[in-house]
Parts: sequence; structure tokens; C-alpha cells
Amino acid sequence: MKYSCPVCGYKGLDEPAYYDFKKLAGGSFEICECCRFQFGLDDDIELENGEILTVRDAHNIYRNIWLSFDAPVFMIKYYPAENQENGKVKRECLEKQLKNIGISLNN
Repeated sequence: MKYSCPVCGYKGLDEPAYYDFKKLAGGSFEICECCRFQFGLDDDIELENGEILTVRDAHNIYRNIWLSFDAPVFMIKYYPAENQENGKVKRECLEKQLKNIGISLNN
């Protein structure tokens, strides 16, 4: 069984991104083959004022940056070749992936 990445929506994770998904706690430390987000590491962000960024906010910020680079595929060898073009997720595939996590590209 494969699990969806809560950042890019790619259904390729070998285990859930978080052990307690409702609280987004207990990151798996798995790295998404598509967007390169590492759960339990990339979501642990301390701001300059000492506050900790929420996991959801970390996902949103990371996703927006990843999308600003036209959704590059992290592990081209493992991500389905038919879903990528020039090392990036094809637009129609990206829309489907993001829909998996309730995100629309038009927002």
C-alpha cells in the first residue's frame, strides 16, 4: 500500500508521513520521491522570534516554493516516467496529485 504525500499529493510513500496524522506528529523521516519533503525534518521550523511554525504552514510554504520552480521531480528514476516531462511533474498529473490532498492549482 502506498500513501499520499501531504505536501505534493504524490501517492508513493511507503508509510504514512506521520504516525499521528490528526496531530501531524511523529514524522516518518521518509523523503517524498516527488517533491523531496522529509517528514519529521523539513516540517520542524523555528522562526526568528523563537516560535515554531505549524506543520501545515511548513507544508504550504514548501509546496509554494516547490511549485514556483514548476514542480521538479526529486527522484526522476523512481517517479513514473509517463508523469514527468523534462524532470518536472506534468501539469495534468500535478493537478491530480494536488487534488489528492484537497489543493487546487488555480488557488
